[in-house]
Amino acid sequence: MKSLFVIILLIVCSFQLSAQLEGVKIYKWKEVVSASPDTIYGLSLAKLKLETLPQKLTEFTQLKVLDLKKNKLTELPDFIATFHKLERINLDKNNLVYFPVVFCRMPQLKNILIGNNFFETLPNCISGIESLEYLDLYDTPIRNLPVSLQELNHLQKIDLSGIKFSPEFQESWLQRMPEVTWEFDPPCACMK
Repeated sequence: MKSLFVIILLIVCSFQLSAQLEGVKIYKWKEVVSASPDTIYGLSLAKLKLETLPQKLTEFTQLKVLDLKKNKLTELPDFIATFHKLERINLDKNNLVYFPVVFCRMPQLKNILIGNNFFETLPNCISGIESLEYLDLYDTPIRNLPVSLQELNHLQKIDLSGIKFSPEFQESWLQRMPEVTWEFDPPCACMK
């Protein structure tokens, strides 16, 4: 009976730990400018028309979630790699012309939402994001995927909707990584 209680307790505790990331309170930038940075785990700088990230952001070392969507960022500073606890980053609808290579030095990242940007390729070093579970590239003009993508053992889903790929391209990746859920638009005869 004691062992059953211990098992139930362990299940409840693990459920609570996994729910903590989902339950991370996301603060807006204006709410935290004068806050104690080490108490902030989720931060949104969305829709601020930022072209660069403020240096003060480096003080928020405990971040698990960072929302930078709908800005005018063309690149990310190297200091992003110092966020060793960051698990989710949203860069949807920015002006990124290259996939941020700084992510390759962040093995703890689990969710990268980086759709509706302007880069066409992913770097080979993407395999360095060892914990990556979800990659959202919707409506970004990706032309090809690196073979190193296959090294991401935790990857569960890739969103490539809004991008036209040939049936051969889609079938090739579905076969290479059958354990991954792929979101493709209907195939076309436009890109191989």
